[in-house]
Amino acid sequence: MTSFFNPATFAGTPTVSVRDNRGLTVREISFHRTTAGGDTDPRITRHQYDAYGYRTQSIDPRLYDAMQTDSSVKPNFTWQYNLTGNILSTESVDAGHTVTLNDIEGRPVLTKTSTKVIQTRQYEAASLPGRLLSVTEQVSGEATARVTERLIWSRNTQEAKDHNLVGQCVNHYDTAGLTQLESRSLTGTVLSQSRQLLSDNHQADWKDDNQATNQSRLDSEAYTTQSAFDATGALLMQTDTKGNIQRLTYNIAGQLNSSKLTVKGQSEQIIVKSLSYSAAGQKLQEIHGNGVVTEYTYEPETQRLISITTLRTSDNKVLQDLRYEYDPVGNVVNIRNSAEATRFWRNQKVVPKNTYSYDSLYQLIEATGREMANIGQYNNLLPSPVLLSDSNTYTKYIRTYTYDRGGNLTRIQHSSPAIQGSYTTQITVSNRSNRAVWSTLTDNPMLVDDLFDAGGHQNTLVQGHDLSWDTRGQLQQVTQTTQGNNINSDREWYRYGSDGIRLLKVSEQQTLSPTYQQRVIYLPGLELRTTQDSAIIKQDLQVITVGEAGRAQVRILHWETKPPADIKNNQVRYSYDNLTGSSQLELDHEGRIISHEEYYPFGGTALWAVRNQTEASYKFIRYSGKERDATGLYYYGYRYYQPWVGRWLSADPAETADGVNLYRMVRNNPVTLHDPDGLAPEQWHTREAFKQLPFSEHSLGTRDELAPKISGTNSLWHEAYRGPTKERETSGLFNELPFAEPKVATAEEINLHGITTENVTVYRVEVAQQSERFLYTGITGTGGVKIAIPNRNSEHGGKEDYLNKTMPGEAQKRGGWYQFSKNYIAANKGKSSGNLAFYNFGNPRRALQFYEQKTENPKEKLPFVIKSFEIPAAVFKAIAEDAILEKDYKKFPTAPMNVDVAAFNQLGLQPHHVDLLVGSIVPKSGRVYSENEHWKLMDKPSQVTSRPLLRGRR
Repeated sequence: MTSFFNPATFAGTPTVSVRDNRGLTVREISFHRTTAGGDTDPRITRHQYDAYGYRTQSIDPRLYDAMQTDSSVKPNFTWQYNLTGNILSTESVDAGHTVTLNDIEGRPVLTKTSTKVIQTRQYEAASLPGRLLSVTEQVSGEATARVTERLIWSRNTQEAKDHNLVGQCVNHYDTAGLTQLESRSLTGTVLSQSRQLLSDNHQADWKDDNQATNQSRLDSEAYTTQSAFDATGALLMQTDTKGNIQRLTYNIAGQLNSSKLTVKGQSEQIIVKSLSYSAAGQKLQEIHGNGVVTEYTYEPETQRLISITTLRTSDNKVLQDLRYEYDPVGNVVNIRNSAEATRFWRNQKVVPKNTYSYDSLYQLIEATGREMANIGQYNNLLPSPVLLSDSNTYTKYIRTYTYDRGGNLTRIQHSSPAIQGSYTTQITVSNRSNRAVWSTLTDNPMLVDDLFDAGGHQNTLVQGHDLSWDTRGQLQQVTQTTQGNNINSDREWYRYGSDGIRLLKVSEQQTLSPTYQQRVIYLPGLELRTTQDSAIIKQDLQVITVGEAGRAQVRILHWETKPPADIKNNQVRYSYDNLTGSSQLELDHEGRIISHEEYYPFGGTALWAVRNQTEASYKFIRYSGKERDATGLYYYGYRYYQPWVGRWLSADPAETADGVNLYRMVRNNPVTLHDPDGLAPEQWHTREAFKQLPFSEHSLGTRDELAPKISGTNSLWHEAYRGPTKERETSGLFNELPFAEPKVATAEEINLHGITTENVTVYRVEVAQQSERFLYTGITGTGGVKIAIPNRNSEHGGKEDYLNKTMPGEAQKRGGWYQFSKNYIAANKGKSSGNLAFYNFGNPRRALQFYEQKTENPKEKLPFVIKSFEIPAAVFKAIAEDAILEKDYKKFPTAPMNVDVAAFNQLGLQPHHVDLLVGSIVPKSGRVYSENEHWKLMDKPSQVTSRPLLRGRR
């Protein structure tokens, strides 16, 4: 394949960081060039800091230039901090002005959003664990506030003990209805959970605990999902609310090995027969139940994916053979599907190949490929497909992309020479923010901001399509006005859970009868899609979504009503994606092609060939592996995407996770990067090896640390704090403080960074040397032992600052780790220091008070307590077996495995939990030090390499 890569374009275009005498980055300089030998444009992003080293301002080059001639132009971001270093006020030209007030324990109690919504949170009294009880929201102009969330926590009853629910939130009334936790395993995984949806004619307002009153606001049907897990927390079986069963098996490394499905009332069928992996954890081969084999090949030097081959074994026909070529930094420059034939049309040779070229900032500036000849100018409408048998009318296209100095896509130039099909899509960008719209709405930059609300949410999609947003900045409704009549207009509206994920989509069209309605309810492993004309159900479809099917997405269409013509009931659809996750090839249960689709780089269908038109209407997953709504928008999880202009519909809820431009799509590199949930990009192929793409230089952390930073109350219930078996729960919250090695943090440094027990989740113990023997950072679960791995980046703006200043107190409670470095030391003679983690205390201050209260009585033996039953027994045992024996303490004092559970009642433990602990610990595998013993050790510096950050009692 011929490469478009020209190294001369990138010569002499480094990224330069300028630091002040405190080591803080005050300038970030990048050099922009589009062609070899072309002019170079230096672009400077500027930052300012206060006396304590906290970043107070950031401005991109475009707005800085505008500020020189217009004093009303503001920086992209302006931050203010309270006395403890937590962010008090955030002012963004894109997302508006938000103020958050915390209580004395660091928990958010009042938030005023940019749209003038006041959110308040109520917690338990000081004598109780301090858990969240309710969330209220009051919109400006409304007389009273609505209780949008109410949480009911289980008490210490026998029934709760029987289902491992003591101390858990068992009823959570939220913005979409009610979630009921019915059963948990010993390891903390959810075994049974049900969801009831809010009635269509009600808003969430849970003013009291009266169950009858609350039930009157809910639909009568409850959707229950049941699951089974192994000892490590891996899902073994899931039964959805309709009785369909998915079963999974794993290999010895814990990787998916096979997947099976039983549709209710039918025999079990194989979805994934087997998978094989490389030593790096990358998939090498998948064998699916439809007799199709997919093989992956990686470049030996870089481990980049270079080919995806999909073969139908029944006739040895290659259905898809994608070949990738990269430039030296990993940008995709060529893709060729060798399974497709070269075609000729109108004296034009149409090769099944895409080529891409980039500027010096790795922004896509040109793309070539093939498209349907009759496709026309792309907009928010889906083009009509062609039949698979009619594949001759394909033509070549060339697209060029232009960006401004702030990274905003401003123009898409499209050319199809064979059909003289050339057009230009213009995007109008505001002159004082990064908000932008399709130029059909306005071509005046001064009017762009009028098309957004104060929070940066777009109010008009295209002409005649109005948007409305809820109090949490989530798209609530899209209305297509008809002759100015909003009452009888077609509309699509949505509801979301407390975690910000969509649970309900309703499309309503006005017809001769009152309303033609299509509903989708999103449940674990299942989508319930119904179509009704007034009160008559026309279609009742269950779409069973197989959660683990290798790289493919597998969906089974099961109709409770009569299926449409040309589709058999229980149709299995295997969707095979490309590098960025876009659904490109659909196959049925015998490996026959249902559809083939190709996309423009920023989304939009370029080519769509189908077996028949009826099946085409049931393709729900498309570009980037996401669902396309009737509006033309793609739903990503936390935001909606407009592919026709290559921009997000609203500002990034994770703020600076991907830089100071909150609307830019995957850094303008959509061929190489992929955004899984609408927060920030990652390289798709590295997911197989469990790696993450480094975030922007402006970022406040990694994805797992920034995901909780969603606006509104979503941060309290983001999945990073909910799933006790998710790796992100430990890796996302276990962090170190920014102190350089080998020096231990001094009191002055602690004061400088505002580190207190209220605003940090883990205290750092110096690690003099790293040793693989002591690195347990890969362990999953909600409790356990961790080793502090130092972060050498001491600059403000890193992940530690995000944790110290913006992590909500409730998040610290649900997933927070607390290290008692004052009563346990695990370091000697240059060996690694250890951390002991305490889980599920209300907050660090409460954990410390608990410890001190229990140690005041010398007769009460409680020098060391950990809520360890939430660690899978097999994992706990594996650590214990590898721990250092007590007799070897002088050589390796690093094993905090011996657990005293004398006060297990106070921690919510039950007798069978204690048995689980005792049975998992190797005798004499560690030692617990009393406080006196600890301070004796601290008096012998020769035996200790680091001192604790907290000393004495508060």
